[in-house]
Amino acid sequence: MKKETVKLMAAPAGMQPGGYVMKAYADRVNPSIEEAQLEVENAGQRWRIQLRWTCEKPVSAVQGETDLFSDACAIFVPSTAGAPWITMGEKGKPVEGLIWQADKDKPLGIQAEGMGTMQRSEAKEGWSVKSDWSDGYWTVTFQANSWAALKQHQQIALAIWHGSSQDRGGLKSVSQGWIASS
Repeated sequence: MKKETVKLMAAPAGMQPGGYVMKAYADRVNPSIEEAQLEVENAGQRWRIQLRWTCEKPVSAVQGETDLFSDACAIFVPSTAGAPWITMGEKGKPVEGLIWQADKDKPLGIQAEGMGTMQRSEAKEGWSVKSDWSDGYWTVTFQANSWAALKQHQQIALAIWHGSSQDRGGLKSVSQGWIASS
C-alpha cells in the first residue's frame, strides 16, 4: 500500500477554456485545499484509492441553490502513455477516472482529451465510492475492479473542489503532477 501527502496547487485559471474564468479568476493563484492524504492499494484486480483532506465547512446539499457548489474530488489516470495531467489529457492522449460529488449517491466515470472535454458517464460495474465527513475532514474511498490503465501506467492525479470556496468546473485544487501509484 502506498501512503503519501500530496501538495496541491490551484488549477491555472489562465488555462481554462473560454474567456470568462481566465479573466474573472486571474488572481486565484492559491489552492482552496493545500494538501490531501492519498492511499493507493492494489489487491490483485481490485484498487482502493482513498483521499482525505481538511474541510471545516462541508457543502453536501445544493439542490435548488444557485450560489452553492458541492464538495467533490476526482482521481484520474492516463489512458495512454504521455497524456498530460494538467490539461486532463489532450487529443489522442486521453485520461480516465472517477469523480465523487458530496450531493450525489454514486460516483461517475470521467474521460477527457483536454480542457473542456470532460465527459461523465455511469461508473463501470464494480466501481464504487464511500465518503465520510467528520471532525473537519472529508474521507473519500474509491473502489475499482480491474482498472487496466492504472495497472499499466501506474500513475494517478487528483482534483478537489471546495464548495464553500466557490470551487466548480475548472476552479479547483489539483495535484502538482502525476503521482506514482505504487
